Amino acid sequence: MNEKFIQKRLKKLTLFVAFISLVILLIGGLVSAALGRVLEESTETQMKSEVEQYKTYIFHQFDADFQTLHTLESFFDFSDSMDTDSFAQKLYDSNNQNHFIRMGFYSTSGTGIRATLNHSVELDIPVNTLPEVLQEIIQKAWDGEDAVSRIFYDETLQETVYAYSIPVYADNGQVAGALLASDSIEIFSDILNDQSALNGQGYIHMIGGNGDFLVRSESRAIKKDVKNIYEGTYFTEKEKTRLKSAISQESSCFSSFQYNGEDYKVFLDPVGINGWYLFCVNTTQQLNSTFYQIVLTTRMVFFGILLLIVLLVFYGYRILRQSNRQLRQIAYHDTLTGANNLAGFTQKVRDSLEKIKECSVVSMNIRQFKFINEIFGRDRADDLLRHMNQILRQNLSEREYYCRDSGDSFFLYLLETDHTRIQQRLDSIMNQISLYSLDTRHNYQILLYCGVAIRTGEESEDHTCEDLITHSIFALHTAKGNHQNSIWFYNLDLHKQEQLENYVESHMNQALKDQEFRLFLQPKFYLDSGNLEGAEALVRWTTQEGKTIFPDQFIPLFEKNGFCARLDLYMADQVCRQIREWIDSGIQPVPVSINQSKLLFYESDYVENLCKITEKYQIPPSLITLEILEGLALENVEELNTRIAQLQEKGFHISLDDFGSGYSTLNTLGSLHIDELKLDRGFLSELSLTHNDSQRVIIEEIISLTKKLYISTVAEGIETLESAELLKSMGCDLGQGYYYSRPLPAKEFTEKFLCPKSQKEPS
Repeated sequence: MNEKFIQKRLKKLTLFVAFISLVILLIGGLVSAALGRVLEESTETQMKSEVEQYKTYIFHQFDADFQTLHTLESFFDFSDSMDTDSFAQKLYDSNNQNHFIRMGFYSTSGTGIRATLNHSVELDIPVNTLPEVLQEIIQKAWDGEDAVSRIFYDETLQETVYAYSIPVYADNGQVAGALLASDSIEIFSDILNDQSALNGQGYIHMIGGNGDFLVRSESRAIKKDVKNIYEGTYFTEKEKTRLKSAISQESSCFSSFQYNGEDYKVFLDPVGINGWYLFCVNTTQQLNSTFYQIVLTTRMVFFGILLLIVLLVFYGYRILRQSNRQLRQIAYHDTLTGANNLAGFTQKVRDSLEKIKECSVVSMNIRQFKFINEIFGRDRADDLLRHMNQILRQNLSEREYYCRDSGDSFFLYLLETDHTRIQQRLDSIMNQISLYSLDTRHNYQILLYCGVAIRTGEESEDHTCEDLITHSIFALHTAKGNHQNSIWFYNLDLHKQEQLENYVESHMNQALKDQEFRLFLQPKFYLDSGNLEGAEALVRWTTQEGKTIFPDQFIPLFEKNGFCARLDLYMADQVCRQIREWIDSGIQPVPVSINQSKLLFYESDYVENLCKITEKYQIPPSLITLEILEGLALENVEELNTRIAQLQEKGFHISLDDFGSGYSTLNTLGSLHIDELKLDRGFLSELSLTHNDSQRVIIEEIISLTKKLYISTVAEGIETLESAELLKSMGCDLGQGYYYSRPLPAKEFTEKFLCPKSQKEPS
């Protein structure tokens, strides 16, 4: 063998090794990327699961404390003849026997009694001397609601606390007062510092809607002196904007930041009370240390293959095959029960539908499963799910499948289409599941409900696996209304509802282009003179075929999917176009108010876009009143006032709509720089039906306060002369409602109220 031949063989071998090495590197890169994606998804899933568990702990604490208060309330005498000293002593004894720092009772007369742990009892305490947060929940209790206060620093206790309030009823069934209990936020600290979180490596804090830390974990990546998540250089400006947007929409959000050269994963999730959020921080390496090491090891293995090609290619093949099995197990099976998950179930059903045309899909839930989880504990609830899994497996035939999606949500694929047969089989399954006992006394009955979607031969082409699952869920929601084992079959009514929702979401963009959203106007009149003051712009959807879709059928969907922002700007354009037509026709225009959604109001280019519309039609912004909902006022008042000031500087007027429909407080009026206040129709409705003197006093005081603040008032829902005269006597400025006119198409409104020969008096 000569040297040239050897060199040739070595060259070929080198090229072969280089080629194999490149192939292995490419494969290694693809596998590494795939594992990285799985690692990221696993991290997010685990963080979501853990945060949800902590929310369960928090709500369990709330429920337990409310139960304690309701139990105590049942032992007290709140009659007019009660002995104050005896009652105070009972309150003091009760407080010392519970974990609360302070308890108190505040009657609707405006004074109360309070007992502080290991201190004396205080009598005749005026409610209006209490912190504002306590006055708020006392008022809610007087209104018949259970309430939890915001976290605040109590000067008298020298401690950061929160409080509960429940209504207390007298013998006549009327609310006699409010029972309060204050507790330290240490209870939240204990929950959030539970070392079982995220494998003992996670940091979970509680923050407010403005980003302030309310309760902090003892372990933290963010420094203690940082009071707000937006402070410092942890988050980029882009991530801060994302977090603020998520909080404003009360939605969950993932984010990340770097600290001391390490990458941290962040999950922000709303608690659902007082605008509180759980703020979970951890590193991917800490959260999934085992899986993280697998990724690193895999990369090192593929790098080492360059040195030991034959051995490591074989070893790499085995690792890849094993990883694939594990990933398939994770991807298609439920870890708790071992059953298929929704992805695995869907794949099997799709394959089956290619051969079998007639079948049914069942969606099954356990009634009040959240309650079971909280009362009996997660372990017992998990045992119930495993029992349910076993019953389903025993009752399904060959080529029938089932899965657990999440929580207590199960889906079944049955080779049945007969209603009676399906009913019998599901009744049998539910009865067997109901035999499971959550406690030794067997005194809690487990109930279930099912939604069924059937696919017949004629529908085989139109009903895919996803369609059947969606239809079964629609039917399931209807079955929830019954308080026993119940089964509901997907029918024509549910189909029509689903069709309408699908139509709305699939046609909304085209409807906007085709101008199917029509401008209607409802007049507003001065109550003292009866003269026309202006109008409110309302939207109606009339399709090209002449079908009318009412606002309650599309507005809620638009608020969920964000389309309301585009529709609001479109309506602003239509209003300005109409005002321009009035001016061009020689008609004296009147101001028009337009509803504005929260999503649109906080868009960065919102003011600029509004100004472009008014400039386009050369309309004075003073003719436009922008109506915002009171919910905006519950968020960052400073940021809201900044946006209001920007709009007022351009000439727009700002109106606070539906005041009193939610959590309005008189403090709202003092905080917001608005031009107009619209009283919710509920005020007038309750006053008209009950002739409630207290309600009248409240309305009069609100109107009086607005006058002092130079804010005009508008009363909605006026339907009778009596109501109009009553509001006029109270000093209300403007009225709006069917007594004057129903909402009219813009053309009809113009002819009736603005043309020279029209009558301006109410119809």
